[in-house]
Amino acid sequence: MANKILIVDDERDFVEINRATLESKGYKVVAAYNGKEGLEKALKEKPDLIVLDVMMTTKTEGFDVSRKMRAYEELKKTPIIMLTAIRRKMDISWKIESDKTWLPVTEFIEKPLAPDKLLKRIEQMLNKKK
Repeated sequence: MANKILIVDDERDFVEINRATLESKGYKVVAAYNGKEGLEKALKEKPDLIVLDVMMTTKTEGFDVSRKMRAYEELKKTPIIMLTAIRRKMDISWKIESDKTWLPVTEFIEKPLAPDKLLKRIEQMLNKKK
């Protein structure tokens, strides 16, 4: 059975480019375009990995959603790649790192990131999970 990837991002072009790349490699891709929809789909679809943006409906929506996702037992161990341009767009000079409470994601990656590089990172994470 194909691994299922949930992409939560309000940039539809970003979602579609990455969907095409992932589906060409046999992944099933589910999309959500805001945090509320992302949380709902994560609970319903039970993805193997989640790619989550930060700045959607609000500037910090992804941060909030990552914490909400981790509050559910069925999502506690699901790898989350937070992929965002928040540091560049908001001129944040310090490095943002994940932790268990404020930013409970598996990895924090800066946008832009080429689809093939995202694919490689997803493959690495899913192979580690096995």
